Amino acid sequence: MNEFVLQKYRDLGGILTDSFQYIRVHWKSLGKALLLLVLPFYLISGLLVGDSYSNFLTAVMENPNADPGTLFTGNFLFGLLLLAFSSGALLTASLTHVQIARDHGEVQLSQITDRFGGNFLKLFLIYVLIILAIFFSAFLFIIPAIYIGVKLFLAPATSILEDLNPIDAITRSWSLTTGHWWFTFAVYLVMNIISSFMSYILIIPMGIVISFVGMAGADAESSLMSMMGIFYGLMIVFASLFSVIMLIAMCLHYFNLIERKEGTGLRQQIEELG
Repeated sequence: MNEFVLQKYRDLGGILTDSFQYIRVHWKSLGKALLLLVLPFYLISGLLVGDSYSNFLTAVMENPNADPGTLFTGNFLFGLLLLAFSSGALLTASLTHVQIARDHGEVQLSQITDRFGGNFLKLFLIYVLIILAIFFSAFLFIIPAIYIGVKLFLAPATSILEDLNPIDAITRSWSLTTGHWWFTFAVYLVMNIISSFMSYILIIPMGIVISFVGMAGADAESSLMSMMGIFYGLMIVFASLFSVIMLIAMCLHYFNLIERKEGTGLRQQIEELG
């Protein structure tokens, strides 16, 4: 059994450090779930989108007046669709992992796969509702959209960790973030910056390699276009996979707000002592 405590009070720094601590403690089970349930879809989507992008760049190099619509091939559109599915799979695998870790401590892949289908469908419906809410609020300018987006930030976590339907999960997220909007916004902003920065640590060296190929001369033009396509595809894969840090932070912030508002973890400790 691991010693990681999910249900406890955390400040922003605690959420940041514990997100990485959670991954360190559970790296085997979490890594296996991402490797088998998420990564294959990301790789295929990255290759499809990257190859389409490469072909488009080659066409533009040969003909600067090429129709931009040629980018939107069947492979490109299917790649985007698969990318959306991959993001849903990443969200589902990560939140289901936290759910099982809370209930059982140790996490087995079979436990994740048993819950994966139902959780995926539930999270899909939640994001449809969140996107619609943000879309329509955007007509009232950007500030209402940002406000609503932050208020609904915890809806995926509440849905899985409290087994709520999409409407109840959204209502619960709205309630939990009441009085803690700026804190929730800070968690989202800081963790998004960190996950993006970590992905660019891998992406930038690849860009340098492409630059060297580009300086090799005109004969390398075809290779350059191919490498740019590969680079674009891998950039999507890395940027998406590193967002798991954000998802873990989302769950830890959920537990943090539960503790602040309801004192669940403290009450459990008192009951155990009694």
